[in-house]
Amino acid sequence: MNQKTLFTALSLILLTAFTYAQSKLHIPKEIQQAYEKGTRSMDGKPGSKYWHNTADYKIDMTVTPETRELKGKESVIYTNNSPDELSSVVIRLYYDVFKKGNQRDMQVNAEDIDDDGVDLNKVAINGKDVDLENRDKVQRFGTNLTMVLDEPLKQGGKVEMDFEWVQKVPLTVRRTGAIDSTSFFVAYWYPQVAVYDDVFGWDRINYTFGTEFYNNLGDFDVKITAPDNFLVWATGTLENSSDVLPQAVHERYTQAKTSKDLIQVVTAEDLQNLKLKSGTWHYKADDVSDFAFAISDHYQWDALSQTVDGRDVLISTAYPSEQAQRYTEVTKVQQKTMKHFSEDIPGIPYPYPAFTTFIGLRGGGMEFPMMANNAGPGQGVTIHELFHTYFPMYVRINERRFAWMDEGWADFVTSITMHKFFSDDPSESKLYGNFKGGMQGMIGSIGDLPTVTSSQYMAGNYGYHSYSLPAFTYAMLYQHLGEDVFLKCYREYIRRWAMKSPTPYDFFYTFENVSGKDLGWFWDSWYFRMGYPEVGIESYNNGKLTVKRSGDRPVPVSLKVDYNPENDTQMESYYSIENIDIWKDGKTSHTITVPMASKMKSITINADFPDMYELDNYYPPLADRYKEYDLNSDVLGTFKIKEFPVDVILTDKDGVYHMVVTNSGISAYLIPEDAMNFKSTDGNITVNFKQTEGKVTDMTMSLTNFGVTVTGTKQ
Repeated sequence: MNQKTLFTALSLILLTAFTYAQSKLHIPKEIQQAYEKGTRSMDGKPGSKYWHNTADYKIDMTVTPETRELKGKESVIYTNNSPDELSSVVIRLYYDVFKKGNQRDMQVNAEDIDDDGVDLNKVAINGKDVDLENRDKVQRFGTNLTMVLDEPLKQGGKVEMDFEWVQKVPLTVRRTGAIDSTSFFVAYWYPQVAVYDDVFGWDRINYTFGTEFYNNLGDFDVKITAPDNFLVWATGTLENSSDVLPQAVHERYTQAKTSKDLIQVVTAEDLQNLKLKSGTWHYKADDVSDFAFAISDHYQWDALSQTVDGRDVLISTAYPSEQAQRYTEVTKVQQKTMKHFSEDIPGIPYPYPAFTTFIGLRGGGMEFPMMANNAGPGQGVTIHELFHTYFPMYVRINERRFAWMDEGWADFVTSITMHKFFSDDPSESKLYGNFKGGMQGMIGSIGDLPTVTSSQYMAGNYGYHSYSLPAFTYAMLYQHLGEDVFLKCYREYIRRWAMKSPTPYDFFYTFENVSGKDLGWFWDSWYFRMGYPEVGIESYNNGKLTVKRSGDRPVPVSLKVDYNPENDTQMESYYSIENIDIWKDGKTSHTITVPMASKMKSITINADFPDMYELDNYYPPLADRYKEYDLNSDVLGTFKIKEFPVDVILTDKDGVYHMVVTNSGISAYLIPEDAMNFKSTDGNITVNFKQTEGKVTDMTMSLTNFGVTVTGTKQ
């Protein structure tokens, strides 16, 4: 056997062995064929034959605020880098979601529903007008427009398409829309070429307000014309600032591009008599997956810069002038966050030249390349939406099928960033407890489906499946691998798939490949099977604590030991975490030696991890601890929450008070601090009751992991 033959044989043996190790995971046939074609690799890297198509846009848009009309002209060049000949192209017309008769996953403003959706005045392919009434060539269904090409588009070929269209800025504010009569956040506003990829071919999933997006990479050259007293913020960099901004404003804008201190680019005073040099704003963005913009005649503009990898990134906040005091810190939070994202976690330099937070939504936030449309000044939402720059923008996640691959990362990285860099409590318990609140109410339910379930089928529990569940599994990976190994895997995953589109298996195999660990047992239990986490105290004798596992989904074991006072001095509690791999080989029992057992007062396990039956996690039992207090059962009942359309229901379960927040997935057992004040077992929720004439009438509840405080009235 010659050297070349020997090398080939050894390579095949190694590949077969590695492939066999991975075959423990079920792989859908669509993804199997990607491995067969060489576009994906079993070590988690893009395959030698990986490809993606691109779409480059040149758009002129005119906005008429009085009528909310958007009138646009677009030229898009679509490049086919696939080995397939494409006989047709699929165009997304997102505004068609408002077309009468089309499917919608939520109620919309009745004024938005019309007969036409996007009004297409002209469509041309390679300079030839398309007859939109020719059903042999054109199909318009849902939010997709499919057009048959005169000649198949071969590998390496390009097709140029031109569109002229009119649509409205919707009154329905869902990720985009009319914030008020003169402030709009505009997204999903242009005819967009759908994705054709190596796994699913054309993405024909209609937009129904439920799942989010999956877009081509491309360059955008966009001109937006609005009245000359309206400011415009957009994806990309402003190319004609000196032609648009008055001299004083332009000087401050230029200063902000290199200033580490906050600059008020446009002040309340400027807005009183604002008149721009021109109403046409020219923005460019390269290698991005989408384009959004916002306009207003009464929003102030703060900005500064952050140095990332030797370059200055412009960071802006646009907010309503009448609420200016609420948003004074948002720009600085973005600056601090970008620094830690670039240097710490994920530790990948922020990849774009700008980022703008526009305050527009009435709840939560929504991400776009270099922009976010947020509801308020909270640190959590600001950090979360800024992180989306990495996923699904820089790493182009197919959110329509794998929303957990970006929303879960956003939740996890937000929690760990706030914990490490914004919190006064750096304890491990606090970190992992952040994930429990969104998990506890759903685990073990019929909606607790395997994580790999395609997002398009998760309408009933999209939030849990896309946010809470994956964020918790990433936290367990972080705990199991340790921060150094975890970050090594995570950074390599981002580098491998930057500007590309990974599947779940590219994530699984990259983490195994880089860590050198077989994680099949973890993926299988948390991503592919139904089940729930459940551990409990089996026995405690002579300082030995035995923990049993009866759940299908393994979790670490956290141990908290409280001690009796010594010489009238309260002793500090003991806390530790046993790694999740104690269950790796199918073990169902684990024994822990309790430190200073002779002084032990009480033991708690897994107060900070989701657990199916929490009451067996306490020694002595939690019900016994209740006997120490003279409690008022009048706190039990239903409280209507003022700030959100939910109720808080408190009941007595086996001698322990239990709380459920309806329509939220939040539930918790409560530990009394005194007769009228309680906290959740994980410490992330505090509940305080108020009496009037001897009867409980009101409550205040603070959810520290969400940064929210609400008030309720007893029903």
